[in-house]
Amino acid sequence: MAIDEKIDDDTFFEVSALILSLNRKSFEKMSSLKSFHQLCLQFTAQKIENLDALYHLQYTIIKHFLEHRTNSNIKHLHNAFSYLEKESLVDQPSLEKLISLFDPSKYNENDDVAAGVKNINKSFRADKQALLVDIFELKKVVNSSDELQTISDYLHGQIFSIGITGVMNSGKSTMLNALMGKEVLGTSVVPETANLTVVKYSRTPLAKVIYWNKSQWQHIKNSAKSIASIAKFVEQTQNHFKDDLDSYILDKSREDEIDIDKLSDYTSASTSDKKCNLVQHVELYTPLHYLQDSIEIVDTPGLDDIVVQREEITKEYISKCDVLLHLMNVSQSATQKDIEFIIDAVLFQNITKVLIVITRIDMVSSKDVQEVIAYTRESIERKLHEQNSGSKLDFVLKTLHFIALSGKMALLHKTGHSKEAEDAGFTLQQSGIVEVEEYLQETLFGKTNARSSLIIRSARNRLQKVIHAQIEELKFENSLLFKTEDEINSELTLLKIEKSKQEEASKRLKDQIAGYEAEASNYLQTLQNQLQNELRELQNIMKQRLMDETLYTLEKDKKAPLVSSISRIIQTALKHGLVDIIREYRYKFIKKTSKIFEIITLQYDEIDKAQEPHFDDAFKKGFLTISNETLIRRISKVLGSASLTKLTKIDEEISTIIKDEFIYIQEQVQQKALNLSKTLLKEFFASLSEPLDTINDKVVKNEELLQNYILTIKEDENTKHEKSKQLYQRIKNIELIAKRSAL
Repeated sequence: MAIDEKIDDDTFFEVSALILSLNRKSFEKMSSLKSFHQLCLQFTAQKIENLDALYHLQYTIIKHFLEHRTNSNIKHLHNAFSYLEKESLVDQPSLEKLISLFDPSKYNENDDVAAGVKNINKSFRADKQALLVDIFELKKVVNSSDELQTISDYLHGQIFSIGITGVMNSGKSTMLNALMGKEVLGTSVVPETANLTVVKYSRTPLAKVIYWNKSQWQHIKNSAKSIASIAKFVEQTQNHFKDDLDSYILDKSREDEIDIDKLSDYTSASTSDKKCNLVQHVELYTPLHYLQDSIEIVDTPGLDDIVVQREEITKEYISKCDVLLHLMNVSQSATQKDIEFIIDAVLFQNITKVLIVITRIDMVSSKDVQEVIAYTRESIERKLHEQNSGSKLDFVLKTLHFIALSGKMALLHKTGHSKEAEDAGFTLQQSGIVEVEEYLQETLFGKTNARSSLIIRSARNRLQKVIHAQIEELKFENSLLFKTEDEINSELTLLKIEKSKQEEASKRLKDQIAGYEAEASNYLQTLQNQLQNELRELQNIMKQRLMDETLYTLEKDKKAPLVSSISRIIQTALKHGLVDIIREYRYKFIKKTSKIFEIITLQYDEIDKAQEPHFDDAFKKGFLTISNETLIRRISKVLGSASLTKLTKIDEEISTIIKDEFIYIQEQVQQKALNLSKTLLKEFFASLSEPLDTINDKVVKNEELLQNYILTIKEDENTKHEKSKQLYQRIKNIELIAKRSAL
């Protein structure tokens, strides 16, 4: 994106100040004005239609300013910012931020301009857009754009996920509607039941309904044996659908693509003719502006849903989310379910960013809100001590952030009813939604987000490799222009020898990799067997702890153990046990791949030892999503009638129950470990062969160039000079883009 150099100074500073002052909220208002787009067209030929374009233009303006910075220019820009504040287009805090961004004391007239540009704190969106612009421009001058398209697809494919959780009636739908600026959820459009809904961006609105598969439905039926509410749910569903049930519950989950307006016919408890009982989750595609910035929202079922399998689905999804928003109704305070879920999310689902949103604050005083926050902190501390995890209190509380919100008032503001909200005493800022938006903005795209930084760094490194290869190819092509036919034939002979050597090395490496792939596959089976044995041992540990607790309470208190004690023992044994088992599995997996990498790199200089794949974050999420509610209820029922004379019989019954319930747990854990291991191994072996593949491709391309130049060897000198000039210009263009991309 280039700034029109012909624009006069006054207009430049006025338009620059306006554009630099815009954020997500103000851009949404400004972008609807025709005059704004006319102003931008006067400034640059590129249309500013979305946030990515805005962020890139802001970056370009700052870069342009740094290249032409003087004290006079800073003064002009400050005056333009002050004018915006005078006209109420920005508030005082925003004015101070904008002026501080261009503080004359921070600039030295003799500073290196490139260093100044490099130190700009660009956002992820601006970085991403800048890279996409570089890719677009590179496609015009490189010989092949396939690798560039791969990088572009990688950038476009990165989605940031926001998970929304809470018990029923916590205000999830209202807050999400306010966040997206439109009533999409909680109306006839969206599930009125406990179906999980994934909201994604699409230019064409549509919905997908995904049903339970046979394995999942069988798991629900098994739970019905111990949980009366699920038994009623299953009975009603089977009686209603009878033989038609088989057309919905298939080996692989059935998917129906439908119009959004028809969604309630599948998900509403009142209008779906019980189809909602068969729905596992819903995918909702909408052209909402908020989602366009690589965002998807996961609206989860209420944590107190009667179908515990929906809690498993919730945990599956939130374990993959970049940030979790947990909502709590201020009038209900922090329920036990809330506290248990928050602790589980932080300690066992490895969610590092959790925002606790206290909702419906328009119903209470600010003092009540602060009391709820204090009570929540105290409840978390108390629960951690109950679980013998008091030492982790600081870690848990550090992960949490609290914001008070009136979703109702925020939605009024976002849907054109600001006066009604203000009459009730709530400005947009006071509703809390602005604070939520700023938290999400900083958490997802700010400089502290490790994932967004990794994405940009990875794309930039890949782009630099492509650029380097293209420059080398064009320089080689240019060197051939003025060589004789004998010289080219001589190079071609040498290149064929090199090609033969590279093909031999490549074949040798691929044969080795094929051998190691077979070895790794066998090793995965060994790991699976070890995993199975360790899960069996975990069953014994859990049973022994339950029996020890039972004997202790019978002898000391002359009564059976409390359900709360049974639940604590089961959950602690299961969670901590699985964490230890998966940690050991991960250690062995990494040790194996590291050994293979070490052997290969000793034989091939082309493979950089510094490029060893790291699996530090692998296996840390998604293994503790299985509900243990059925296990707890079944064991509690048996231990509820325990006595000293029945201990032998109870020991056998507990063993049978645990073994029965662990069939599903073991199946899920082993399958997840196997699937993840296969995916990581595929990436690992692909990374091993990549360096030699790159060299082979270069040799093949150079050979083709040599053969083509033999055909054009008799061209006149003027034609050759013109070609050389064109190649030189292409090289310079790529080098300029390379410098910009590296900043």
